[in-house]
Amino acid sequence: MRATLKLSAALLALGCSGCALHINRDPPPPPNFVYEPIVAGDPHFAYTARGAVELGAPIDSTRTHDLLPLSFPSGGHNGHPQNLVEGLYFRSKEPGAKRLVVVMPIWGTSTYPPDKISHGYARRAGKDTNVIWVYGTAPVFPWAELATAPTEEEFMAMARDSADRYSAAVMDMRRIMDWAATRDEIDASRIGFVGFSMSALVTATMLGNDSRPASAVLMMGAANLADIFTTCGDKAGQVRSHVMHDLGWSIERYRDFFRDLFGPADPVRYAGHYDPDKILMIDAMFDDCMPETARAALWEVTGHPKRITMLYKHRSSFYSLTPLGLNFTRRKIYQFLDQTLADDKPHGAER
Repeated sequence: MRATLKLSAALLALGCSGCALHINRDPPPPPNFVYEPIVAGDPHFAYTARGAVELGAPIDSTRTHDLLPLSFPSGGHNGHPQNLVEGLYFRSKEPGAKRLVVVMPIWGTSTYPPDKISHGYARRAGKDTNVIWVYGTAPVFPWAELATAPTEEEFMAMARDSADRYSAAVMDMRRIMDWAATRDEIDASRIGFVGFSMSALVTATMLGNDSRPASAVLMMGAANLADIFTTCGDKAGQVRSHVMHDLGWSIERYRDFFRDLFGPADPVRYAGHYDPDKILMIDAMFDDCMPETARAALWEVTGHPKRITMLYKHRSSFYSLTPLGLNFTRRKIYQFLDQTLADDKPHGAER
């Protein structure tokens, strides 16, 4: 009985703190900040459509949406067995052009955040929105393989393959917007993206190369990608430990390798290409994967967008998306999407 009471108290405390323990940071852009819409993206992320986007027959239906499987060939090499991008399309049953929210995956790990945001926002916005949940069954980084690569050459080859998968994800997000512009039920001027952790990094890279999105949520993301690789714990830390202890690399060589490999994707390269009015940044004060310098760099390069800092670590911050955290960040994400994708919002409106 005593153990049950202690557990209940702990869960209640965590639930309340999921609502309360955060900081809102929303100052104006830096004095020298100038937003310059992108004329042409980095050639590194140029792409061509390799095949049509295909929609299957509805597999489910709600009062407001038909749910259809969606797939198309990746614009690069994404690690999927058939090199496909797959997802679930929540298509509004109401005629007329509606907003589109694209919910990105946490590749190869939990499906809870994208699942809940996709279903939750479709339910909240109802007939006035379309939603695409992009699946992420094939990981961008095969951490287990990277952490056991028997030779330096094999590790470097797998790391380069991961960089290719990252680039493909950026291209594929842009491909979704191309497709959306051809659909009668989608208003291509009102497309938003939601990214978590790795997909927040990908979304930030895409925003630096494409000005079409009207809204973007970057949850647990950062910039200065080489710093992330040299400090992130958990699976990324296991890879780093293997390369340093078993393959004999120094931390300086490790950082330089990833700086060269992911340099074209780093948001800091695209200063001025971010509109802070379009971005909500959610990060964690005690993040044990995204270092403070990298999170601050993302905030600076994006022009000080709306920022909510959770007073937790990387993984525990995701509890704020759940009933255990009173759905705090879910509500914040929904509210931001409502505001930035409203059909009567004037372009360039003040925050």
